[in-house]
Amino acid sequence: MMPVALSWSTRVKMVKRTILGIFAHPDDESMGPGATFAKYAAVGHRVAFVTATDGGAGRLYAERPSDNADLRALRRKETLRAAKTLGVEFLGFMGWDDGNLEKVSVLDIETEIVKVIRKENPDVVVTFHASGISYHPDHRVIALALKGAFMGSGRFGWYGNSDVDKLAPHQPSKLYYYTIMRSLIDRVDWPREIYASSDDEVTTVIDTRDTADVKWRAIQDHQTQSNGPPFELLYDSGFFEREAFVRVFPTWNPGNIRETDLLEGLP
Repeated sequence: MMPVALSWSTRVKMVKRTILGIFAHPDDESMGPGATFAKYAAVGHRVAFVTATDGGAGRLYAERPSDNADLRALRRKETLRAAKTLGVEFLGFMGWDDGNLEKVSVLDIETEIVKVIRKENPDVVVTFHASGISYHPDHRVIALALKGAFMGSGRFGWYGNSDVDKLAPHQPSKLYYYTIMRSLIDRVDWPREIYASSDDEVTTVIDTRDTADVKWRAIQDHQTQSNGPPFELLYDSGFFEREAFVRVFPTWNPGNIRETDLLEGLP
């Protein structure tokens, strides 16, 4: 493993922060902002993520387990392995059925996300772009539920008589959507339809040259997905050397200088 350069976040005495990822499926943490997560973890910040579904429908491999329970167990092991590769914490599965989040009340999902936020006290929360990037309904539901959870997690009484209010309110400082930069994806012959953000939508770009290899190894840890999208094509093209985000909160104003740090502006 190549050493990760530390100059980026160690020029001044570092305040340890918590970055929390909320995703739909096992592998989203790696195939999404994995290089960014690895970068912040490498310099001492706490990075953690939770996965909403059990991964039981992600059958993108040649020899499929005959039992769905076997697949769920395999994907849990893969996620734990990938988290170790990235140097981040895996907080577990929320347990909903893979591929069926649109059948679950978005308010129920929001409430469960609030519980995670109030327990983990993150400074920054990250999820998918609202498009889901691949337009997967599970991704889109999580983005929708998280936006509500982000607003409600710091407000007592927001959830009525729910047991969520047994937990102390906590308001994260920033919310980001991970996205794909069109100017980067257009350089490769990507075989699937995806949403890609134009340069004027992207608010934040992280230099991940030092952790691109880490992300690629974490993606490979999800071995059951090896027959899925050809992420090696992106790795070989240098796509993993920059990762892009849209800052949802605080609201981005036209004319702001693009960020290069998810922690920028925190007290």
